[in-house]
Amino acid sequence: MPVNPPQLEAPLAVPGFRVGTASCGVKSPDLKGKRQDLALIVADVPCHSAGVFTQNRFRAACVNAAESTITRHGEQIRAIIANSGNANAGVGDMERVWSQGLIDSAAEAAGVDAEWVLSASTGVIGTPFPLDRIAAGMGEAAASLTADGWQAAANAIRTTDTFAKWASATVSILGSDYTITGIAKGSGMIHPNMATLLAFVATDAPLNRDQLQPMLVRAANRSFNCISVDGDTSTNDTLCLLSSGIGLGGTSLTDTALFEQALTELCMDLAQMIVRDGEGVSKFVTIRVIGAASVEEARRVGRTIAVSPLVKTAFAGSDANWGRILCAAGNSGIAFDPAAIGLMADGVVMLEQGNLHPDYCDADGMAVFARDEFTITLDLAMGEAEAEVWTGDFTHDYITINAEYRT
Repeated sequence: MPVNPPQLEAPLAVPGFRVGTASCGVKSPDLKGKRQDLALIVADVPCHSAGVFTQNRFRAACVNAAESTITRHGEQIRAIIANSGNANAGVGDMERVWSQGLIDSAAEAAGVDAEWVLSASTGVIGTPFPLDRIAAGMGEAAASLTADGWQAAANAIRTTDTFAKWASATVSILGSDYTITGIAKGSGMIHPNMATLLAFVATDAPLNRDQLQPMLVRAANRSFNCISVDGDTSTNDTLCLLSSGIGLGGTSLTDTALFEQALTELCMDLAQMIVRDGEGVSKFVTIRVIGAASVEEARRVGRTIAVSPLVKTAFAGSDANWGRILCAAGNSGIAFDPAAIGLMADGVVMLEQGNLHPDYCDADGMAVFARDEFTITLDLAMGEAEAEVWTGDFTHDYITINAEYRT
């Protein structure tokens, strides 16, 4: 069960975009008509775009194609096609053929040039891609296109997710209101650079690609690159941002600070939902590293703690084994003075200046670790920088889910 999932209001329609879904039986023909597994996002105008993609060297063909398309045609993007149930990864030369086939089918259904279409796939790796079943259902997705289709699309891209993930925001800039809506999927194979996820964000704010790309990278670094469920980075991770504002005739905003803040907060919301819905996760834990020499060093220490199996199993057992946290921090490769650090779990001080706090008792630590949501704060006493990383625990359910994933 997810950990304290948010009660989501309906996602906001974004001017210039329509979204449709279809049930194709991507994972198995037996699932056709039983669950939606194809999402089609169509822009009514050419969009400026940005993307952040997996750093796994074993990339799926759809990732390479999307990155190349944004590089070559980043001011003309007209559609995104995404399927769940099959990653179209690890299948050799046919992977590129099937990826292009998915793009061509979506382009025809949307009535746009194939060079202006981004694609993304998620699901089982190393399984032949059922392009024929997907192409057969593409018309269903096109026929269902509506401005209010974001929630259905969030459901269609799910794999092991237990709930659909979306977020919306309205930002007022110089007297004009702009909408941002994003959907995401992710539950397992989650780790920074990026996590195993698909995320698609759309806005009508008038921003050009040169503005969008660095903003998206910064937003991803503070959100999707700050989560970890199991330490595995996927072959298919894709985060795309489209702006219809340019196509609607607007001139680019000159002051983008408010938009970037809203975008970052929206990405944080989506990223935290992924951890809350992590495979087998029963606890949502914030790892806060303060007193670091740089944000990157703080984030690196936090990530090392977040991914440690010994730390995560201690979380699962409600065992305040703070020695495992220190051990993980020491394995991060970041230099710090063990005699100067401090450690706290919520309001319970465990260590101070490298020594066990005289008032600490294990029962207090255990009480914090028994909560379904808590914060670990590690003070490196090296500087003023800090960062947060969000993670969960390792339970027996994680093993069960992944042992039975293909069945």
